[in-house]
Amino acid sequence: MEAGGYGNLQPLFEELGFEAVIETSARRGMSRLKNWRPDVVVADFYKRYFHDRVSNLESLLAVATRHPETRIIVIYDPFHAPDLALLRQRHRIDVALALPLSQAALQQALSGST
Repeated sequence: MEAGGYGNLQPLFEELGFEAVIETSARRGMSRLKNWRPDVVVADFYKRYFHDRVSNLESLLAVATRHPETRIIVIYDPFHAPDLALLRQRHRIDVALALPLSQAALQQALSGST
């Protein structure tokens, strides 16, 4: 969770029975994923300008998608939808939720019923 634009999601995660661990940088998230296989990864996408990648999320997804049983949910600004589409060509994203974030949509995505 780097970009923000939504409230604290940890109470919702815990209400749904998840052990929630929040990382505020893709680098810390990647480090955690090397030693932990979560049921769900929720990450936000925002465009940064790199020469070789679309965003920091690309590196995180490269690690997370090694675990096919882990669901990947991405929160994004609709302005960056074309960039997210490029990212989806390279990496698995199970659910993409546009801002403003609907708690009901996130809850549905977390329950796996999307």
